Amino acid sequence: MSKSLEELQELAERDGAAGDPSADSSTGATDGDDEPGPRSDADDSRALLGRTPFSAKGFLVTLAVLLTGLIAGSAVPLVGGLARYLGLFVAAFVLGLGRSRRAYLETAIAGALAAGGAFLLGTLTTGSLLIGTSLLADYGLPVAGVGVTVGVLLSVAGVYFGRDLRAGLTRDVE
Repeated sequence: MSKSLEELQELAERDGAAGDPSADSSTGATDGDDEPGPRSDADDSRALLGRTPFSAKGFLVTLAVLLTGLIAGSAVPLVGGLARYLGLFVAAFVLGLGRSRRAYLETAIAGALAAGGAFLLGTLTTGSLLIGTSLLADYGLPVAGVGVTVGVLLSVAGVYFGRDLRAGLTRDVE
């Protein structure tokens, strides 16, 4: 088994032992454990956090999906500049529907990079290259800031609403 799978099984066993009244709170071991011993601070913090808030693999997948949404949205004729951001939102919404864990940090960073890059490239490719570079030289940071802000807001909102719909679809109706 891989190390991460072993860690997940260990966490699941520890969570199961937390509800067991025969568990010894000072050592964290149950009466039937093969490896009794004191729990370390790292184990306690890992149990509190559950997992790290950022995953590089999840970030790359999120970035690829959001870029796909941006490209698909920008392919719409005549309104491609605005539809690219709708594509970003829809891609983030689909990510929220498909993921079981919260990934807001990964989504915010990927959305900022994707939308900020698309905004800057859109500025450079509209009109002539001289006008685009002059605009970026004069107003580069505010122009990039608009793209980054829009990307963060739309991607996080898309994931939030996708997760909300997923939670509503998976709950039992009373």
